[in-house]
Amino acid sequence: MNITTFTQRFAPVAAITIMALGLSGCSEHGSDPHDHADHDVVTTIEIELTASDSTVPRQIVTWEDLDGPGGANPNRIDTVVLRPGITYTGRLRVANRSVSPAEDLTATIEAERDNHQFFYQLSDGLGTLTITDKDSRQLPVGLAFALSQSGSAPAGTMSVQLSHFDNATSKNGTTPSDETDVSVVFPVVVR
Repeated sequence: MNITTFTQRFAPVAAITIMALGLSGCSEHGSDPHDHADHDVVTTIEIELTASDSTVPRQIVTWEDLDGPGGANPNRIDTVVLRPGITYTGRLRVANRSVSPAEDLTATIEAERDNHQFFYQLSDGLGTLTITDKDSRQLPVGLAFALSQSGSAPAGTMSVQLSHFDNATSKNGTTPSDETDVSVVFPVVVR
């Protein structure tokens, strides 16, 4: 069989095979654009607060829901304790402890910072929270923040929501995405 006959016989089969392989490897998320199969489940959020006053001890508060979304209520929600008039530096860590070994997801969020943003909200009178880390477009990420307890409320809440943006260009720094990886509320007391 010469090369011309070989090409005429097998070129269509080769072209179909190459197209089929290409189509099967194109979709990262499958047919559903909101399918986060490539994302890990967030079961644990830890916030480390370091006070500007060195006499105030460092504080780590934890929210944990080991059975993941849709199961039982969270098994741990610590209370954030703030001192009046103190400024804190905050650091957030995220993990999936429903698997063994547990997965630290903080580094993944850090590496994909253009596609993630934490949104914080303090209830009225607790003070102000400012995100201090940025992505490649200088938009907030939220793994690091400054919290100033300058309000007059004796108690309230701090909500933390992690948004995932499939397309980094849809992240504008102020509006959460329609894909929330985790949303939690910590009780806060001032004393």
